[in-house]
Amino acid sequence: MDLGTDFFIVAFIMVFFIGVSKAGLAAGFGALGVPVFSMYMPPAMAAGILLPIMIAIDTTNLWNYRHHFQRQYLKLLIMGSMVGIGFGTLAFGVVQPEWLRLGVGCIALWFSALYFAKSYLPKLSGKMPLKYGFFFALVSGFTSHLAHAGGPPVRAFLLNQDLPKSQFIGTFGFLFACVNWMKMPPYLYFGQLNWETARIALILSIAVPFGVLVGLAVHKSLSQVLFTKIAYVLLTLAGLRMIYDGLSIIL
Repeated sequence: MDLGTDFFIVAFIMVFFIGVSKAGLAAGFGALGVPVFSMYMPPAMAAGILLPIMIAIDTTNLWNYRHHFQRQYLKLLIMGSMVGIGFGTLAFGVVQPEWLRLGVGCIALWFSALYFAKSYLPKLSGKMPLKYGFFFALVSGFTSHLAHAGGPPVRAFLLNQDLPKSQFIGTFGFLFACVNWMKMPPYLYFGQLNWETARIALILSIAVPFGVLVGLAVHKSLSQVLFTKIAYVLLTLAGLRMIYDGLSIIL
């Protein structure tokens, strides 16, 4: 498949920013990868190219944040994600990704609204019980499998738990390292991951270390308060973008 120079320029920039966002803020640039790549190829192929890239970034996060993660969250979130990936596998080709993006975008905006409104409505500032993490992880696994859009539900839940910034990224990164590896068998089975998509992913992976290094520098330079505010702003932007992407195709 001849994708042309313009695709690789756009794709290298996108991979760089995915690396920055995942390593520095655990932010949602990964969810934008499929719609951007889909301007040049079918969405299923775009998702297949992005999966190995996500795994490469997740692997670096496992090392960089190896001492910063919360086990009690991971156990629950991994179980929920496994169930969600199972449902996603069964729903492949049946559920339209646009509807998923619309729903995930609404979840992201809801949590952001709670955060920004807590100064005016103190009763909204409480933490959500840990057990609800299973549901958000299930939604995350489902949407991650079908559209690489699994970040916002879990990100919103973990932000609500007020974890220290490194523990937030470590827990989030460890979870999605597991999630993305669990997606490998169904991606191979459905042909989304093949020699062609793997070759393109390998070329684009050149941008990964540059993005990760910049992301780590950004992470170290931010205070906890500023990190949290930026994370919620990015969650809001990701939610708005996903709603826009969903509505633009549905309508």
